[in-house]
Amino acid sequence: MDNELTMKEESSTGVESTVRITRKEFEDGGYEETRVEQVDGGFIKTFCTRKKVGGEWVYKDEKSVSVEDPMKDNSTEGIANRLESILKNLG
Repeated sequence: MDNELTMKEESSTGVESTVRITRKEFEDGGYEETRVEQVDGGFIKTFCTRKKVGGEWVYKDEKSVSVEDPMKDNSTEGIANRLESILKNLG
């Protein structure tokens, strides 16, 4: 099952950030989750994997930083949808 969630988080210093999470769950209880947090100057992407391999649970977290939104749809359809939305808001 695939789930997507967008939420606002506030740090202990009072800085608010937007966080988007997509999660794919597996029948054995494992999952893959991509979490993208928008921060000043870019994005922090965390990819978490929890799955069974040979009867043992494997946990893996990978983090990366980007100046562009790593979850942004850069396909032709994604770009067309964003352009259509902008044009609707202008009129």
